[in-house]
Formats: sequence, C-alpha cells, structure tokens
Amino acid sequence: MTDATTALAHDTIRLERDLPHSPARVFAAYADIDERVAWSAPTDDEIVIFESHDFRVGGTDRFICGPREAPTFAGTTRYEHIEQNRHLVFTERLVTTDEVLLAISLATWQLDAVGDGCRLTIIDQVTSVAGDGPIEGSRHGYGAILDQLARRLGSSSS
Repeated sequence: MTDATTALAHDTIRLERDLPHSPARVFAAYADIDERVAWSAPTDDEIVIFESHDFRVGGTDRFICGPREAPTFAGTTRYEHIEQNRHLVFTERLVTTDEVLLAISLATWQLDAVGDGCRLTIIDQVTSVAGDGPIEGSRHGYGAILDQLARRLGSSSS
C-alpha cells in the first residue's frame, strides 16, 4: 500500500476554448444530459454512463466511466452554484468502482461572450489521494472533452 503522505498531490488545471457559439448554447450543451452524454467521453474507446442527473444547486450527478468494455471509475458531481449561461461551480468525487477514493475536485466552468461566440474557461482544483495519476487524468480528460464538445457543437446550430 502507498504511504498516504507520498500519495497526496494537488494541482490547479486551467483550460480555455473559444467556441463559435453563444454562451447560452454552450451552457445548454452541459445542462442537457442527453447532449452531455454525446460529448462527455474523452475518446471513442471510453464511456461515461450517467446513473442519475440532477442539474440544480444542491443536485448531484452520479456516473461511471473508463474503458468502454469495463468502466473502472465512479463519480459524484454536486452542483454548488449555477448561473445560467454564465458559470457553474461543482465539486466532484472520483472513486474506483469498489469505492476507493482517488480524488476530489472543485471545478468552475465560466462562459464569457467573445464576439459572436463564447470563451469557455474550466478551472479544476484537484486534490488526489492516489498520486499524480488522477490529476493527469483530469488534465487529459478535460482537454479531450473540450475537443469533443467543440466537435459536437460544430455539427449543430447555434
């Protein structure tokens, strides 16, 4: 077993994307669970399955994720603050499917109008109790889902 003092790690991840869609359209792509399912998996080899969805302040989403054939992670998202079309703040708890804690995050999605489009800024403050792996997973995962979101929105109307 890893010594907890060597396994503890934390970082702040900041990613931005300029999207040619209004903040309202980008917000809707997150708020609508059917849309979110379409872009939430970082790659075609991975899957995110939402077991429950309650997008409101105090509400929670529960999901499993990981390799498409055998998801190995489970998570709970709790919405702490939502301002429609502007930003959302949530905490997220990531565990293995047998409930071993991996990481806890405080995430902010900020939507700013830029010209006819939107700048989406994601800030994820991650504390991992399992070393750097969950942090790098968050960094890679958020980058990939931003790309997926951009592709998904690119195939729909503003």
